[in-house]
Amino acid sequence: MNAQRFPLLAIAVALIPTLGVFQPLAFGDPQTQDTDSKRIEVRLIPIKKSIKVGEVLNVRVEIWNVGSEPLFIEETIYDPCTPSPLSLRLDLGPSMKPQTGPGFGCASDCVYTAKDSFARRLVYRWAVLQPGGFYGRVISVQPESFPQLSTPGRWRLSGTYKSIGNLSSSFCWDKAPLPDNEEQIKGLPYEAWQGVVFTNTVWIEVVVLGVQLR
Repeated sequence: MNAQRFPLLAIAVALIPTLGVFQPLAFGDPQTQDTDSKRIEVRLIPIKKSIKVGEVLNVRVEIWNVGSEPLFIEETIYDPCTPSPLSLRLDLGPSMKPQTGPGFGCASDCVYTAKDSFARRLVYRWAVLQPGGFYGRVISVQPESFPQLSTPGRWRLSGTYKSIGNLSSSFCWDKAPLPDNEEQIKGLPYEAWQGVVFTNTVWIEVVVLGVQLR
């Protein structure tokens, strides 16, 4: 990368947090759709496997780089209000799709201005995932979105993680597009991951009030 040609880009890459390297933990064997997608694995780890009817389900999501090269991945993992890489399923037999019920709403405010350089936009949406490392966070699955969480029983939790790997795309309203955006992307030291992978599957038990949880 030519630091003189892309001074802000060099700063951006230096500021992007390098994620820690860990030995992968055994949380099932996520399946992959193709060989290229095998460069990452996505694991779902419920904070609790038994919850009360109508309770929020908190799940730790870990994205592992099982390949040999660093990759850019999206900072956002799961967001029910906007398109995001991870989509979730709770099912038992026929799939029950997420629903938006009364009292559930979304709001977002994302606008790029002339002050937002390429470097700023890059670190806002993308992170570097080193080989052998993982990027993760705890997400909340709301019963207003998934009626299964308000229905007693055992449900299978699984998901699909996908990305087109377009470093120039954004769901922000762009008031000031960058004319040399594509050229700066070509100068990046890593590529963005693209593909589709399926997570592991775990069982979630939804119980009525008064029943002892596991």
